[in-house]
Amino acid sequence: MMKESLLLMFLLTHAAGTQDIHTVKKISVQKQQTITIPCLYDQKYINYPKYMSSGGVLVFSHSVSHNRMSIVDNKTENVFTATLREAEVSDSGTYWCAVNLPGYDAGTHLYLKVTEAEAGLRVSSQSVSGYEGGNVTICCHGASRWCKIRGSCVGRDGGPLERTAVQDDGDILRVTLWQLQKEDSGWYYCSNEDSQMPVHITVMEALVITQFTSNPSYSITIVPLSADRQLLWLLVLGAMLAITVCGAVMLIKARSKRKQRDESSNLHDDMNKQQLSKETGKNSEVTCENLYDFMTGNKPNTQVNEKNNEVACEDLYETMTGNKPNTQGNGKNYEVACEDLYETMNGIKRNTQLTATDNKNIYASMVRKVKL
Repeated sequence: MMKESLLLMFLLTHAAGTQDIHTVKKISVQKQQTITIPCLYDQKYINYPKYMSSGGVLVFSHSVSHNRMSIVDNKTENVFTATLREAEVSDSGTYWCAVNLPGYDAGTHLYLKVTEAEAGLRVSSQSVSGYEGGNVTICCHGASRWCKIRGSCVGRDGGPLERTAVQDDGDILRVTLWQLQKEDSGWYYCSNEDSQMPVHITVMEALVITQFTSNPSYSITIVPLSADRQLLWLLVLGAMLAITVCGAVMLIKARSKRKQRDESSNLHDDMNKQQLSKETGKNSEVTCENLYDFMTGNKPNTQVNEKNNEVACEDLYETMTGNKPNTQGNGKNYEVACEDLYETMNGIKRNTQLTATDNKNIYASMVRKVKL
Protein backbone atom coordinates (compact mmCIF):
# COMPACT_ATOMS: atom_id res chain seq x y z
CA MET A 1 0.00 0.00 0.00
CA MET A 2 2.86 2.32 0.85
CA LYS A 3 4.47 1.51 -2.41
CA GLU A 4 1.34 2.29 -4.38
CA SER A 5 0.91 5.61 -2.60
CA LEU A 6 4.46 6.65 -3.43
CA LEU A 7 3.95 5.67 -7.05
CA LEU A 8 0.71 7.68 -7.24
CA MET A 9 2.39 10.73 -5.76
CA PHE A 10 5.25 10.37 -8.24
CA LEU A 11 2.91 10.16 -11.20
CA LEU A 12 0.94 13.19 -10.05
CA THR A 13 4.16 15.13 -9.62
CA HIS A 14 5.30 14.20 -13.13
CA ALA A 15 1.94 15.07 -14.64
CA ALA A 16 2.76 18.75 -14.22
CA GLY A 17 6.02 18.24 -16.10
CA THR A 18 4.32 16.72 -19.12
CA GLN A 19 2.52 20.00 -19.80
CA ASP A 20 5.88 21.70 -20.36
CA ILE A 21 7.16 19.13 -22.89
CA HIS A 22 5.46 18.42 -26.22
CA THR A 23 5.89 15.88 -28.99
CA VAL A 24 3.74 13.70 -31.26
CA LYS A 25 1.76 10.76 -29.90
CA LYS A 26 2.54 7.98 -32.38
CA ILE A 27 5.06 7.55 -35.20
CA SER A 28 5.26 4.74 -37.74
CA VAL A 29 8.44 4.10 -39.72
CA GLN A 30 9.58 1.34 -42.04
CA LYS A 31 12.37 -0.98 -41.03
CA GLN A 32 15.94 0.24 -41.78
CA GLN A 33 14.74 3.84 -42.22
CA THR A 34 15.78 6.87 -40.14
CA ILE A 35 13.29 8.76 -37.98
CA THR A 36 13.71 12.01 -36.03
CA ILE A 37 11.51 12.71 -33.00
CA PRO A 38 11.22 16.34 -31.80
CA CYS A 39 10.74 17.13 -28.11
CA LEU A 40 9.75 20.75 -27.45
CA TYR A 41 10.34 22.03 -23.92
CA ASP A 42 9.62 25.09 -21.82
CA GLN A 43 12.21 27.86 -21.52
CA LYS A 44 12.76 27.01 -17.85
CA TYR A 45 14.32 23.68 -18.84
CA ILE A 46 16.87 25.17 -21.24
CA ASN A 47 19.94 24.50 -19.09
CA TYR A 48 18.99 21.00 -17.86
CA PRO A 49 20.15 17.72 -19.47
CA LYS A 50 17.71 16.06 -21.88
CA TYR A 51 17.43 12.41 -22.81
CA MET A 52 15.23 9.81 -24.52
CA SER A 53 14.18 6.77 -22.54
CA SER A 54 12.18 3.64 -23.31
CA GLY A 55 9.58 1.94 -21.10
CA GLY A 56 5.91 1.98 -20.15
CA VAL A 57 6.35 4.37 -17.21
CA LEU A 58 8.94 7.15 -17.04
CA VAL A 59 10.12 6.25 -13.51
CA PHE A 60 10.78 2.68 -14.57
CA SER A 61 12.09 3.47 -18.06
CA HIS A 62 15.70 3.13 -19.08
CA SER A 63 17.70 5.68 -21.05
CA VAL A 64 18.28 4.85 -24.71
CA SER A 65 22.02 5.00 -25.24
CA HIS A 66 22.80 2.65 -28.14
CA ASN A 67 24.83 3.96 -31.06
CA ARG A 68 21.88 4.11 -33.46
CA MET A 69 20.20 6.94 -31.53
CA SER A 70 21.61 10.44 -31.06
CA ILE A 71 20.29 13.46 -29.11
CA VAL A 72 20.75 17.09 -30.19
CA ASP A 73 19.59 20.00 -28.01
CA ASN A 74 18.70 23.17 -29.96
CA LYS A 75 18.48 25.82 -27.26
CA THR A 76 17.66 28.52 -29.79
CA GLU A 77 14.33 26.87 -30.60
CA ASN A 78 13.86 25.19 -27.19
CA VAL A 79 13.69 21.72 -28.72
CA PHE A 80 15.82 18.61 -28.53
CA THR A 81 15.62 15.90 -31.17
CA ALA A 82 16.24 12.18 -30.95
CA THR A 83 17.29 10.56 -34.24
CA LEU A 84 17.04 6.79 -34.62
CA ARG A 85 18.94 5.29 -37.55
CA GLU A 86 18.40 1.89 -39.21
CA ALA A 87 15.23 1.27 -37.22
CA GLU A 88 14.51 -2.35 -36.26
CA VAL A 89 11.16 -3.96 -35.50
CA SER A 90 12.48 -4.60 -31.99
CA ASP A 91 12.79 -0.81 -31.52
CA SER A 92 8.98 -0.53 -31.38
CA GLY A 93 7.60 0.62 -28.03
CA THR A 94 6.90 3.57 -25.75
CA TYR A 95 9.52 6.32 -25.58
CA TRP A 96 9.84 9.34 -23.31
CA CYS A 97 11.10 12.82 -24.10
CA ALA A 98 12.59 13.65 -20.70
CA VAL A 99 14.44 16.38 -18.86
CA ASN A 100 16.71 15.51 -15.96
CA LEU A 101 15.67 17.73 -13.04
CA PRO A 102 16.72 17.78 -9.37
CA GLY A 103 14.52 15.38 -7.41
CA TYR A 104 12.42 14.19 -10.35
CA ASP A 105 12.41 14.12 -14.17
CA ALA A 106 9.84 15.77 -16.40
CA GLY A 107 8.77 14.09 -19.60
CA THR A 108 6.09 13.18 -22.10
CA HIS A 109 5.69 9.94 -24.01
CA LEU A 110 5.01 8.71 -27.55
CA TYR A 111 4.71 5.33 -29.23
CA LEU A 112 7.12 4.31 -31.99
CA LYS A 113 6.04 1.56 -34.38
CA VAL A 114 8.59 0.03 -36.78
CA THR A 115 6.93 -1.89 -39.65
CA GLU A 116 8.20 -4.36 -42.21
CA ALA A 117 6.18 -2.72 -44.99
CA GLU A 118 6.14 0.93 -46.00
CA ALA A 119 4.51 3.14 -43.40
CA GLY A 120 1.01 4.34 -44.23
CA LEU A 121 1.83 7.92 -43.14
CA ARG A 122 5.11 9.26 -44.50
CA VAL A 123 6.89 12.21 -46.11
CA SER A 124 9.81 12.34 -48.54
CA SER A 125 11.88 14.36 -46.05
CA GLN A 126 11.45 15.47 -42.45
CA SER A 127 13.39 18.66 -43.16
CA VAL A 128 12.19 21.41 -45.52
CA SER A 129 13.71 24.87 -46.04
CA GLY A 130 12.60 28.08 -47.72
CA TYR A 131 13.29 31.82 -47.84
CA GLU A 132 11.41 34.77 -46.46
CA GLY A 133 8.71 35.80 -48.90
CA GLY A 134 8.85 32.48 -50.74
CA ASN A 135 6.81 29.30 -50.61
CA VAL A 136 7.38 25.69 -49.56
CA THR A 137 5.31 22.60 -50.34
CA ILE A 138 5.20 19.39 -48.31
CA CYS A 139 3.60 16.20 -49.64
CA CYS A 140 2.13 14.07 -46.86
CA HIS A 141 1.30 10.54 -48.00
CA GLY A 142 -1.72 9.09 -46.20
CA ALA A 143 -2.45 12.28 -44.23
CA SER A 144 -5.68 14.18 -43.63
CA ARG A 145 -4.40 17.13 -41.57
CA TRP A 146 -1.41 19.42 -41.18
CA CYS A 147 -0.62 20.80 -37.73
CA LYS A 148 1.99 22.79 -35.89
CA ILE A 149 3.27 21.24 -32.68
CA ARG A 150 1.80 23.34 -29.84
CA GLY A 151 -0.29 25.14 -32.47
CA SER A 152 -3.31 24.90 -34.77
CA CYS A 153 -4.22 22.47 -37.54
CA VAL A 154 -5.57 22.75 -41.08
CA GLY A 155 -7.29 19.99 -43.02
CA ARG A 156 -9.17 19.40 -46.25
CA ASP A 157 -11.93 21.68 -44.95
CA GLY A 158 -9.53 24.45 -43.96
CA GLY A 159 -8.35 25.65 -40.59
CA PRO A 160 -6.92 28.58 -38.63
CA LEU A 161 -3.27 28.25 -39.76
CA GLU A 162 -2.34 31.48 -41.55
CA ARG A 163 -0.85 31.48 -45.06
CA THR A 164 -1.30 27.71 -45.26
CA ALA A 165 -3.31 25.87 -47.89
CA VAL A 166 -3.88 22.14 -48.35
CA GLN A 167 -4.86 20.27 -51.49
CA ASP A 168 -6.17 16.73 -51.41
CA ASP A 169 -4.63 14.73 -54.28
CA GLY A 170 -6.09 11.33 -53.47
CA ASP A 171 -3.65 9.61 -51.13
CA ILE A 172 -1.45 12.72 -50.89
CA LEU A 173 -2.18 15.84 -48.85
CA ARG A 174 -0.24 18.65 -50.52
CA VAL A 175 0.51 21.41 -47.99
CA THR A 176 1.76 24.83 -49.17
CA LEU A 177 3.04 27.58 -46.88
CA TRP A 178 3.27 30.87 -48.78
CA GLN A 179 4.83 34.27 -48.06
CA LEU A 180 7.09 32.66 -45.50
CA GLN A 181 8.18 34.59 -42.42
CA LYS A 182 10.96 33.89 -39.94
CA GLU A 183 8.44 32.94 -37.25
CA ASP A 184 7.16 30.13 -39.49
CA SER A 185 10.30 28.16 -38.65
CA GLY A 186 9.61 25.22 -36.36
CA TRP A 187 8.19 21.71 -36.03
CA TYR A 188 4.97 20.63 -37.73
CA TYR A 189 3.43 17.25 -38.43
CA CYS A 190 1.26 15.44 -40.95
CA SER A 191 -1.52 13.52 -39.25
CA ASN A 192 -4.13 10.86 -39.89
CA GLU A 193 -6.46 9.11 -37.49
CA ASP A 194 -3.74 6.75 -36.29
CA SER A 195 -0.36 8.54 -36.18
CA GLN A 196 1.69 11.65 -36.92
CA MET A 197 4.85 12.37 -38.91
CA PRO A 198 7.01 15.33 -37.74
CA VAL A 199 8.39 17.80 -40.31
CA HIS A 200 10.77 20.69 -39.56
CA ILE A 201 10.56 23.90 -41.61
CA THR A 202 13.49 26.33 -41.69
CA VAL A 203 12.85 29.84 -43.04
CA MET A 204 16.07 31.57 -44.10
CA GLU A 205 16.64 35.25 -44.62
CA ALA A 206 16.17 36.41 -48.20
CA LEU A 207 18.76 38.53 -49.98
CA VAL A 208 17.64 42.18 -49.94
CA ILE A 209 19.11 44.69 -52.37
CA THR A 210 18.43 48.37 -51.68
CA GLN A 211 18.16 50.52 -54.79
CA PHE A 212 19.07 54.18 -54.27
CA THR A 213 16.21 56.16 -55.79
CA SER A 214 14.12 59.14 -54.86
CA ASN A 215 12.33 56.83 -52.43
CA PRO A 216 14.95 55.83 -49.79
CA SER A 217 12.75 53.04 -48.44
CA TYR A 218 12.50 51.28 -51.79
CA SER A 219 14.18 47.91 -51.93
CA ILE A 220 14.13 44.72 -53.97
CA THR A 221 13.84 41.36 -52.25
CA ILE A 222 15.34 38.42 -54.11
CA VAL A 223 13.98 35.03 -53.12
CA PRO A 224 16.52 32.32 -54.09
CA LEU A 225 15.31 29.34 -56.05
CA SER A 226 14.52 26.07 -54.37
CA ALA A 227 17.04 23.23 -54.60
CA ASP A 228 15.03 21.46 -57.32
CA ARG A 229 14.77 24.60 -59.43
CA GLN A 230 18.44 25.39 -58.90
CA LEU A 231 19.32 21.93 -60.21
CA LEU A 232 17.00 22.41 -63.19
CA TRP A 233 18.57 25.77 -64.04
CA LEU A 234 22.06 24.34 -63.68
CA LEU A 235 21.16 21.56 -66.13
CA VAL A 236 19.68 24.08 -68.59
CA LEU A 237 22.69 26.41 -68.32
CA GLY A 238 25.07 23.46 -68.70
CA ALA A 239 23.30 22.33 -71.87
CA MET A 240 23.32 25.89 -73.26
CA LEU A 241 27.03 26.24 -72.49
CA ALA A 242 27.82 22.94 -74.23
CA ILE A 243 25.82 23.99 -77.31
CA THR A 244 27.55 27.40 -77.37
CA VAL A 245 31.02 25.86 -77.13
CA CYS A 246 30.25 23.30 -79.87
CA GLY A 247 28.86 26.05 -82.09
CA ALA A 248 31.94 28.22 -81.54
CA VAL A 249 34.28 25.33 -82.35
CA MET A 250 32.34 24.49 -85.53
CA LEU A 251 32.36 28.17 -86.57
CA ILE A 252 36.12 28.44 -86.03
CA LYS A 253 36.73 25.26 -88.04
CA ALA A 254 34.46 26.49 -90.84
CA ARG A 255 36.27 29.83 -90.98
CA SER A 256 39.64 28.09 -90.95
CA LYS A 257 38.63 25.82 -93.84
CA ARG A 258 37.21 28.76 -95.78
CA LYS A 259 40.43 30.71 -95.21
CA GLN A 260 42.47 27.75 -96.45
CA ARG A 261 40.26 27.47 -99.52
CA ASP A 262 40.59 31.21 -100.19
CA GLU A 263 44.37 31.09 -99.81
CA SER A 264 44.53 28.06 -102.05
CA SER A 265 42.30 29.79 -104.59
CA ASN A 266 44.38 32.98 -104.45
CA LEU A 267 47.59 31.00 -104.87
CA HIS A 268 46.05 29.13 -107.77
CA ASP A 269 44.97 32.43 -109.32
CA ASP A 270 48.45 33.93 -108.82
CA MET A 271 50.01 30.90 -110.40
CA ASN A 272 47.56 31.08 -113.26
CA LYS A 273 48.38 34.75 -113.73
CA GLN A 274 52.07 33.95 -113.77
CA GLN A 275 51.66 30.91 -115.94
CA LEU A 276 52.92 31.57 -119.41
CA SER A 277 50.42 31.60 -122.25
CA LYS A 278 50.21 28.89 -124.84
CA GLU A 279 52.10 29.11 -128.07
CA THR A 280 51.09 27.52 -131.30
CA GLY A 281 52.48 23.99 -131.44
CA LYS A 282 53.89 24.15 -127.87
CA ASN A 283 51.25 23.21 -125.32
CA SER A 284 51.56 25.03 -121.96
CA GLU A 285 54.86 26.64 -122.99
CA VAL A 286 55.86 29.59 -120.79
CA THR A 287 56.29 33.01 -122.41
CA CYS A 288 59.23 35.03 -121.26
CA GLU A 289 57.08 38.12 -121.01
CA ASN A 290 55.06 36.79 -118.05
CA LEU A 291 58.18 35.50 -116.31
CA TYR A 292 59.95 38.84 -116.73
CA ASP A 293 56.91 40.71 -115.42
CA PHE A 294 56.67 38.37 -112.38
CA MET A 295 60.38 38.78 -111.52
CA THR A 296 60.79 42.54 -111.96
CA GLY A 297 57.30 43.98 -111.72
CA ASN A 298 57.84 45.71 -115.11
CA LYS A 299 56.78 44.92 -118.56
CA PRO A 300 59.70 43.66 -120.65
CA ASN A 301 61.08 45.33 -123.73
CA THR A 302 59.21 43.33 -126.31
CA GLN A 303 60.13 42.97 -129.91
CA VAL A 304 57.54 42.72 -132.61
CA ASN A 305 58.34 39.79 -134.80
CA GLU A 306 56.65 36.78 -136.23
CA LYS A 307 55.80 35.77 -132.59
CA ASN A 308 53.40 38.55 -131.78
CA ASN A 309 54.40 40.57 -128.64
CA GLU A 310 56.83 37.87 -127.40
CA VAL A 311 59.44 39.25 -125.01
CA ALA A 312 63.06 39.31 -126.02
CA CYS A 313 64.48 36.66 -123.72
CA GLU A 314 67.84 38.41 -123.64
CA ASP A 315 66.19 41.17 -121.51
CA LEU A 316 65.23 38.56 -118.93
CA TYR A 317 68.68 36.92 -119.06
CA GLU A 318 70.42 40.27 -118.68
CA THR A 319 68.15 41.20 -115.73
CA MET A 320 69.00 37.97 -113.91
CA THR A 321 72.77 37.79 -114.62
CA GLY A 322 73.85 41.28 -115.58
CA ASN A 323 75.36 39.88 -118.85
CA LYS A 324 74.21 39.77 -122.38
CA PRO A 325 73.15 36.28 -123.41
CA ASN A 326 74.91 34.23 -126.04
CA THR A 327 72.37 34.59 -128.83
CA GLN A 328 72.20 32.46 -131.88
CA GLY A 329 71.73 33.98 -135.29
CA ASN A 330 69.06 31.65 -136.40
CA GLY A 331 66.78 34.08 -138.06
CA LYS A 332 65.21 35.16 -134.81
CA ASN A 333 67.36 38.22 -134.14
CA TYR A 334 65.88 39.07 -130.73
CA GLU A 335 65.33 35.63 -129.29
CA VAL A 336 67.81 34.44 -126.68
CA ALA A 337 69.31 30.96 -126.87
CA CYS A 338 67.19 29.36 -124.14
CA GLU A 339 69.93 26.86 -123.38
CA ASP A 340 71.96 29.70 -121.77
CA LEU A 341 69.06 30.74 -119.60
CA TYR A 342 68.40 27.14 -118.55
CA GLU A 343 72.10 26.63 -117.72
CA THR A 344 72.13 29.84 -115.65
CA MET A 345 69.11 28.80 -113.62
CA ASN A 346 69.86 25.10 -113.14
CA GLY A 347 73.60 24.69 -113.71
CA ILE A 348 73.02 22.10 -116.42
CA LYS A 349 74.14 22.55 -120.00
CA ARG A 350 71.63 21.76 -122.67
CA ASN A 351 72.47 21.60 -126.36
CA THR A 352 68.99 20.92 -127.58
CA GLN A 353 66.03 23.17 -127.94
CA LEU A 354 64.14 23.59 -124.66
CA THR A 355 60.77 21.91 -124.41
CA ALA A 356 57.65 23.21 -122.74
CA THR A 357 58.53 21.17 -119.67
CA ASP A 358 61.98 22.79 -119.51
CA ASN A 359 60.46 26.23 -119.63
CA LYS A 360 58.12 25.29 -116.79
CA ASN A 361 61.12 24.14 -114.74
CA ILE A 362 62.85 27.47 -115.34
CA TYR A 363 59.73 29.31 -114.28
CA ALA A 364 59.36 27.20 -111.13
CA SER A 365 63.00 27.83 -110.19
CA MET A 366 62.52 31.55 -110.63
CA VAL A 367 59.42 31.56 -108.43
CA ARG A 368 61.18 29.65 -105.67
CA LYS A 369 64.07 32.07 -105.65
CA VAL A 370 61.73 35.00 -105.40
CA LYS A 371 59.88 33.45 -102.45
CA LEU A 372 63.13 32.73 -100.66
